[in-house]
Amino acid sequence: MDGRAKPFLVCRDCFRAAELEFRISCEAAGVPYAPLAIRDALRTLHEFYGERIAAAPDDVRVRSALDDVERRLAIGAVDS
Repeated sequence: MDGRAKPFLVCRDCFRAAELEFRISCEAAGVPYAPLAIRDALRTLHEFYGERIAAAPDDVRVRSALDDVERRLAIGAVDS
């Protein structure tokens, strides 16, 4: 390991279970766990789907997912 954080992407249906298992594994191994901020996670997803759309430009599922991520990124941050 090079000491840098590495994002892991899982499907929406698996997220809660995967996150819990990952948190427990990190804690047991003494590895810090830091969830990504929402906008950082969206940028990571944008990069992921951008690579997929380049590999399969006619895949409507990937195009739909990329469009959804871009729509969410276009929404301005909400001040609290």
